[in-house]
Amino acid sequence: MRRLLLALGLLAVLTPAPAPAASGMKTFNVPTGGFAIDLPAGWVDVTKAAPAVLGQLEKEPSFRAFAQAASQNAALKLIAADPAAGGTVYMNVGAARIGPLSLTQVAGATAAALKKTLGTTGNVQATAVKLGAGQAYRIHLSKKGSPNETDEYLLVKDQVEYVIVYVAPHTTWQKHAAAFASSAKSFHFLTPPNLNKVILKGSQVGAGYKLGSFPFGTSFIGEATLDLCAQTYPSEGLRTARLQVRYTHKGNSVDVSNEVVRYASGGAKLALAEVAAVAKACAAKPEVVKQGTITETYHVSPLKDPKLAAGAVVVKLSISVTKGKQHQTQTGVAIYQIKGDTLSGVYAFVGKGTTFADAQRIAFHAAEQSATNLGIKTGSGSGGKKSGGKGFTA
Repeated sequence: MRRLLLALGLLAVLTPAPAPAASGMKTFNVPTGGFAIDLPAGWVDVTKAAPAVLGQLEKEPSFRAFAQAASQNAALKLIAADPAAGGTVYMNVGAARIGPLSLTQVAGATAAALKKTLGTTGNVQATAVKLGAGQAYRIHLSKKGSPNETDEYLLVKDQVEYVIVYVAPHTTWQKHAAAFASSAKSFHFLTPPNLNKVILKGSQVGAGYKLGSFPFGTSFIGEATLDLCAQTYPSEGLRTARLQVRYTHKGNSVDVSNEVVRYASGGAKLALAEVAAVAKACAAKPEVVKQGTITETYHVSPLKDPKLAAGAVVVKLSISVTKGKQHQTQTGVAIYQIKGDTLSGVYAFVGKGTTFADAQRIAFHAAEQSATNLGIKTGSGSGGKKSGGKGFTA
């Protein structure tokens, strides 16, 4: 994502054209990025454009780069443009997990990389600024002989970098500069939907289980929800909130986690369909992933809990990891079910002193309780048409 945003920033410096932005501002809410930002009222959100519109934009040379980015890269959460400027006055916001790096480190590395790329005729100015969302850096880019100027704002929250880029022709930059600065200052994070009422309580998992936190369990930027069989899932870009927790138990016990995710309209249905398709393919042919000397093999087979509503995806999962002569296998159960735009995933793995039968029993009970939290009418236990959770039938 960093390379892509750098490329867009440099494209901004190197492409031609005129035209001032529209007057007046309006708020653009971006739930899939977890933020909102004010932009000129006449601007168009390219990322929300229908595929047919994106296809048409990609035919316009000045729009092509960011229209393609909008359709191909989930890290870019917002791309907006002034339609009156023919694609030469625009902005984008990207978000990506960067790990435990400070804002100062990120800004310094970014400025250095831009200076190197723009060369001796380029001008890169980095300044610390305060935005509505917190401390940030503004990096202003220009290059002698190039038609455009760019402002790039960087801020970091919970190990996620947010990059806000504004572009306008050099000849009209001063007409846009104030609006760009005002827009950047308006950037703020949205209050996420409250998922605490849906997440399982410890008592719903089983006697003696206590709810605990999960690393970055509230982040949907750079933290996967769906990773069954090490596949990628386009629905990940439609998430608007996520809460994952784990459950602990004294002594020998099954390892249990519950993940509840909210999606933009239609996203949960897409996610369930994706995981069902992957599970079916992985059952037919185990997925093998090699990274250096490590080989991971994923085996999946369908399970059925007759108390769950039809459509739930219920699978036995076995993950084998081999490194030289070392070999380790983890076996458990994954259960996915949705209600409206909310998905719940229940994961239970065999722990020390427990068996797969224990993991399955705990997983089924927890998933049935999760269905109740979601407001799903569970099956009667007869295994008829309205019940079952038949493995791959999402």
